[in-house]
Amino acid sequence: MCAAARVRPFGIPRAKVEGEDSLTSPYITDSIVEGAVGLVIVNTQKASNAMTVSLFSEVAHHPTSLWVSIARKTYTHELIEQVGRFSVIILHRNQKDTALACGLKSGREFDKCAYLDLYPGPAGFLFLGDGMASTACSVRQSLPVGDHTLFIADILESRMNSRRSHLRQLLLSDL
Repeated sequence: MCAAARVRPFGIPRAKVEGEDSLTSPYITDSIVEGAVGLVIVNTQKASNAMTVSLFSEVAHHPTSLWVSIARKTYTHELIEQVGRFSVIILHRNQKDTALACGLKSGREFDKCAYLDLYPGPAGFLFLGDGMASTACSVRQSLPVGDHTLFIADILESRMNSRRSHLRQLLLSDL
């Protein structure tokens, strides 16, 4: 295998190929619940950032809302606090490289959004061209929980990528 085939976007090494070292994380190996993996994308006037997340879910149908858990020390948390809005992108099983690339480097030091196929929605939220689904969210409430904040947000806009509907969601066990 050539060296280029072992490198992911952003220069992150690929996961284990037989005979090679594997990428390990306690978040993956010690996970209790099999969960979907997505991205939270925040867009401000000065900066944009994408972060991999696995702790998010629907809150209610009326009003349509969701929650996402973000570690307080992250750049994403800082940006959400500034603008009070974000996008959640549901990744499909073929986007493992994207999930790892956006989860292993800090947006404070590296512009992850520059490497993603992002496009703006009508209200300025960023969506991922190849994602399964995208939602634009406005924070309604923030709840501190341990070293994370639970952001409860109203869903303002959603987009489904029908060309990817035959693929299943990317799961923690896929990483």
